[in-house]
Amino acid sequence: MLNSWTDAILLRSARHALRARRAEFYYDLASSLTDKVPLFSTLKDYEARARRRNRGDALMYLEMLQATEVGSLSDALIPIVSPTELILLDAIQRGGDAELAKGLFFLAETVQKIDMMQAAARKAVVYPVMLLVVFSMMLVGFALFTVPIVAQLFDPALWPFMGRVLYGVSQYLLHYGICTFLAFLSLATAFAYSLPRWQGPVRRRLDRFMPYGMYRVYTGSMLIVSLSVLLKSGVSLRSAIERAMKYSSPWLRWHLKEILRGLSDQSAAKFGTAFRTGLLTQMIEDRIEDAAKRRDPVTAFVKIGVGSIDKIVRNVEDASSKVNTTMLVMGGLILGGMMLGFMQTTMEIQSAIRPT
Repeated sequence: MLNSWTDAILLRSARHALRARRAEFYYDLASSLTDKVPLFSTLKDYEARARRRNRGDALMYLEMLQATEVGSLSDALIPIVSPTELILLDAIQRGGDAELAKGLFFLAETVQKIDMMQAAARKAVVYPVMLLVVFSMMLVGFALFTVPIVAQLFDPALWPFMGRVLYGVSQYLLHYGICTFLAFLSLATAFAYSLPRWQGPVRRRLDRFMPYGMYRVYTGSMLIVSLSVLLKSGVSLRSAIERAMKYSSPWLRWHLKEILRGLSDQSAAKFGTAFRTGLLTQMIEDRIEDAAKRRDPVTAFVKIGVGSIDKIVRNVEDASSKVNTTMLVMGGLILGGMMLGFMQTTMEIQSAIRPT
């Protein structure tokens, strides 16, 4: 039970710390299960130890114990791990302690690569946003402080073309800067809200381009890894997709429902084309279609995810680099335009005041 707001902060901090070291957590749980120690007993020991050391950890393990009493390990870890890992945990815990131990060992090995994908995805968002903020601050500072001083020295009507453009930007920011900032903030909020929720034909077209394309690449890649692990655990493809829907966002569920409709025809060709919903990259779609033509399509599908995590990481990193490059080019053009307009204007002023 949380007795105060400090307990809530401690619990949140403990969850964050466990999320960072969950590979070791999975490994320790798997080792205990291999030694025939029940999962509940292991968590009980962790909770008792944490009570003597750290209240936040004690609250977290107590929360896990309460969740496992009425649910499962995946239910206990809902506040801590990503939906992708919840899908994997939901699959591996259905085969008993032995299968759960094997699955946790696998998760312990792959969670680092999953974190690499998440880090690449975060980099694709954080780095461009930082660049945008820096260049925007430079533009605002230049337009609101430097340009007005120059305008007092020399009539803006006599400025060169790039100088007049810079003056126009300065006047726009002076009169509409706050409104523009609020509009941009609203647009960014709407974009973040739409990522896991927006569905429909327009969204499908936008998913081909950045920044929606970055989210599509990451989510689709993680889904293939999840489905591969489920299939490796002996779950049928249809059941694997249905289980994946349990922890999926509305946008991902929309794609999964379309895939399920495509799988209504059990032919190998239909199995290969069912995934062409716009969720996956063309490369992965082609590999799934090729896998459907193999003698053992399920085994071939498993290899796409389990055996290709490194390739998926590279795909996410490539998409991230495209976003970063685009932002650098845009920032460079803005900065170059600012400097060109300022230099041309100062040269014009020097020419005007030079004695004849």
